[in-house]
Amino acid sequence: MNAQYNFILVSRKTGDAFKIRDEIERNRLYSVEMIETAPAALGRLAKGDISCMVFNFDSFNQQKISVITNLRDMGYTFPVIIFAAFVQKEAYDIVKKMDRVIIIECPFEAKDVWGICQKIVQGAKVNQRIFRRFYTNQKAVLEKTISGEIIAGAIYNLSHGGAYMELHSGRVRRGEILKVTIQLNKISKAYNVDAQVVWTTPQGFWLGKPAIGLKFMKAGDVYRNLLDKL
Repeated sequence: MNAQYNFILVSRKTGDAFKIRDEIERNRLYSVEMIETAPAALGRLAKGDISCMVFNFDSFNQQKISVITNLRDMGYTFPVIIFAAFVQKEAYDIVKKMDRVIIIECPFEAKDVWGICQKIVQGAKVNQRIFRRFYTNQKAVLEKTISGEIIAGAIYNLSHGGAYMELHSGRVRRGEILKVTIQLNKISKAYNVDAQVVWTTPQGFWLGKPAIGLKFMKAGDVYRNLLDKL
């Protein structure tokens, strides 16, 4: 059976990208082409027959709004779906006013993806999927699992699967495993969790300090990741 709708997924070829592709294609009505760069995606768009554009970002901020506005300026009216682990509040406020554009936070609910695609391709209204995100300002301390180095900072964006943090000092690298202690001021308690750095930037969204995106991990995942590095 041939797919009735063709999607483009713009993303590096990561585990999350393949999971997104598999969920979209689950009912075999949709076919997904994975393309790693925006110029290559534009070249594919020129050939026509695209029903939906999907982007998979580590983070989504105001600078990336142009990927949508450029498509609209070029005359493309198909729906756009954005997967992102971290979403800048100002970017979210802009996107929620756009027609046929939806943000889905990562980690996403697998059962939601096909239903969202079905609705948005058919022109139905779809609610934004970042309601589980919590904008906050909490002190946090990072401990590098391997070296034991301590780094202080603040978390400004917290969700079920991860956090956005700006650092007061020190540096971390993408892929590093950390122990994170979050000081919950209102209840005078601390929360400890293992996490992996999924992206870094020298200038963050809130105070402009070096920032990182963290993905929370289960204990078993931490041990497997550390063993892989041996």
